[in-house]
Amino acid sequence: MIKMKLPSNIRQARTWSLEEVRDYLVRNSIRPSFYRLKIFEYLVNQRTHPTADEIFNQLKKDIPSLSPATVYNTLRLFLEKKIIQQVNVEKNEARYDTTMAWHGHLKCLACGQVFDIQVENLKLSGLTGFEIFEKHLDLRGLCPQCLKIKKYQEV
Repeated sequence: MIKMKLPSNIRQARTWSLEEVRDYLVRNSIRPSFYRLKIFEYLVNQRTHPTADEIFNQLKKDIPSLSPATVYNTLRLFLEKKIIQQVNVEKNEARYDTTMAWHGHLKCLACGQVFDIQVENLKLSGLTGFEIFEKHLDLRGLCPQCLKIKKYQEV
């Protein structure tokens, strides 16, 4: 079993105000429409690595006029502008993250949460002559809470 300390410093980031979200979007050449502001505010403040459907379902409660297409189009724009990254810890499950510094992810097999993990001293070999364009580290396991309550039963 690999034991890994999950970094609290990434998750404990301060809450952004709507004004800070607006300024950030403007600095990244994104017109700060109401929907874009609310979607980015949700992503940067919740830090739960949500799917597009999760974003839609959460924001729809307070914004009845929001459509799934608006969420998908906004996420696509944010990806193009490189202010979020897509996280694919599971096949056919795109999640979104506002932490752009390189880090890994661990998905808890019991509760389904996705956690940020720091990567230090990772050594790779056999890459002479290759050019790397992307790097991902996706792990599956159990979070400390689920381990503590023995929530997960192996099949």
